[in-house]
Amino acid sequence: MHQFITTKKVNQTLWISLVNPPLNFLTTDMLAEIFEVFKDAKDDDSVRVVALTGGIEDTFIMHFSIPELARVALDNKKWGMNLVAKSSLAKAALGAIVGAGNRLMDVCPAFENLQIRGAKLIRKQNSTLYLWLVMHRLIRFIERFPKITVAAINGPVNGGGVELSAAFDFRFMVSDQGFGLGQPEVLVGIIPGGGGSQRVPRLMGLPKALEWMLTGKLLTPKQGKEFGLLTDAFPKKSFDKKVQDFCDLLSKRPPIAVAAVKKTVRLANETPIAKGLAHELVQSLVCFASKDAATALEAYIKLINENLDVPQDQRISPDELFEIMTSARYVEPFEGK
Repeated sequence: MHQFITTKKVNQTLWISLVNPPLNFLTTDMLAEIFEVFKDAKDDDSVRVVALTGGIEDTFIMHFSIPELARVALDNKKWGMNLVAKSSLAKAALGAIVGAGNRLMDVCPAFENLQIRGAKLIRKQNSTLYLWLVMHRLIRFIERFPKITVAAINGPVNGGGVELSAAFDFRFMVSDQGFGLGQPEVLVGIIPGGGGSQRVPRLMGLPKALEWMLTGKLLTPKQGKEFGLLTDAFPKKSFDKKVQDFCDLLSKRPPIAVAAVKKTVRLANETPIAKGLAHELVQSLVCFASKDAATALEAYIKLINENLDVPQDQRISPDELFEIMTSARYVEPFEGK
């Protein structure tokens, strides 16, 4: 039983709804609950897509809880962590330690779990470490999740809500209710500390990301789409159906291929091309070894023989061919084995 989220299954999509009245301020406990659901969904073969939305009408995530952020500042001072900012050597050492820890947690979930459990034990004395670990490791988990992820933004989204959404594969927003997107941390003297300074520029480009973060201005859904932050935006009346239709469509894609595409494309942002191409080769071998690929290729050959390798007057157009393929009508549901 969760305190801040509810879940429901629609076809092969698992919906996570955020419920923290009045405005769905993001909290560490809410992040921990989302993390738990995502971990369960990873091992559930009946789930092909995970979608996150606000469980309060016209409310997605206002921003991160200000009382929690204020406590972080106090805890940092109490434990002397603020002194790191005054020493170039200390900052360099901390950066190296954190970077090494992140890389180790990426490849060793047991180490990650140990770190989070340890930070939770001292949370009452120092909230900083637990908040940082839960937020960054959840967002990293979503970013590397082998299934499709969708952020269905049904209300205003700012700060930590934008940073969380940036890790999802696709972001849709209600277009006609005056909702805005903001990354306004600079207005209160801090930076986007949940990965926003790293992920948002990868979506929007460096100049636009700098302008947005330094002015603190809100973007409209139209601007969010133009700048690459949003996949699309729909009117409120059709929003739920449009997003569900999209989820249903992508749930028909072969799970092994989905995981491989996501892994290799994400690596394009994180590694030199030589290493990325090596990963691409490995994932290609994984796909070709799967039953999904064998089934789909066999069905596609049949589709070509029946519709293209025929007299001219009986052929279908390339557009019609790809419409059949994208709707996955030419093959049975993929097993992911």
